[in-house]
Amino acid sequence: MGASSKIALLLLAGMLATIGPDARAFAQSGDNARAEEIGSLVEAGRLEEAIREARRAVEQYPRSATLHRMLGAALFKKGMNSEARQEFRRAIELAPNDPQNHFNLALVELSENQNAAAAQELEAVVRLQPANAQARLLLGRAYHNQNRTLPAIEQFQKALAIAPSLPLAHYHLGFAYQSQGNLSAALQEYQLEIKANPDFYEPYAHAGGIQLGQGNLGAAEELFRKGIQLRPNAVQAQYGLARVLLARKDLSAAVGALERVIELKPDHVEAHYALARTYQQLGKKDEAAREFRMVSELHARSAQRRSGIAGSTPQ
Repeated sequence: MGASSKIALLLLAGMLATIGPDARAFAQSGDNARAEEIGSLVEAGRLEEAIREARRAVEQYPRSATLHRMLGAALFKKGMNSEARQEFRRAIELAPNDPQNHFNLALVELSENQNAAAAQELEAVVRLQPANAQARLLLGRAYHNQNRTLPAIEQFQKALAIAPSLPLAHYHLGFAYQSQGNLSAALQEYQLEIKANPDFYEPYAHAGGIQLGQGNLGAAEELFRKGIQLRPNAVQAQYGLARVLLARKDLSAAVGALERVIELKPDHVEAHYALARTYQQLGKKDEAAREFRMVSELHARSAQRRSGIAGSTPQ
C-alpha cells in the first residue's frame, strides 16, 4: 500500500467515527441515535443502507450538520464524491466553526488531487484546531503537491511537534527534505519513520537510494532487501539492489536482479541497458546485443509517444 492510500485509509476511518460538537445540539432533537445508527452502517460496509437512512434523516432534520456530515461520509466511501462534497459543504454552512466539516471536505478534495482546494479547507482546520496533527500532516502534503516545499516542511514539523509518532509524518518530512537536496536530513527522517513504522515500504526504498548514492553499499543493500521483503514486486527496491550488486562487481548476482526488474517492468530502459553492459563484461555477446536492441526499441517507442505518431493517441 502506498503512502497516499495508507493515509487515506487512516483518516477516512477517523472521519467516519467522528460525530463532532454538533452532536450535543442534535441530541436535543431526541434523535442522536439516528447518527449513531448511520455511523454503524457505514463502518459495517452497508453503504447503500447507510445512504438511504442518512437521506431520510436529513429530510427530517435538514439543519443538522452532523447528519449532513454522516451522509457525506457514506457517499464518500461509496465513491460518490460530487454528492459527498455537496453534503460536506452544507455541513460547513450549518456549522462553520466545526473543524471536522472542513477536514472531511479536504479529504474529498485530496482524493481527486485538488490540492489547492484541500489546502484551503485544511488551513481552516488548523486555524480552528491548532493541535490537529493529522490536519497539519495533510496540509503539508497538499502544499508539497503544489511545490510549496517550505510551507510543507513547516506543517510536517508542527505535526511532529504535536504527535512525535504520527504515522507517515517523518516519511513526508524526509521526502520534502530530499526534494530540496538535503539528503542527510532526509535520511534521518526516513530512519525515524522506519523505526516508528517498520512495515511501511517507502522509506526503505528512499533511504536505500540515498545510502547507495553516498557509497554506503552495505547499508543500502540492507534497506533494499528489507523493502523487498515488505513488497516483493517493488521495482524501485529491486533495481536499487541490482545497482548495489553492480557496484560490488557481483555480476552474476546482478544479472539475476536485473532480470527480476525487467520481469516486473518490461519497459525499464535503465535495467535493460545495465543488463546489456553486464552481459558485455561477462563475455556474453549475443545476450548483450539482444538487450541493446531492446534499449533502442524502447527509446524509439518513447520518441513515437512524444511525437504523437505511429498511431499513438494525443493526450
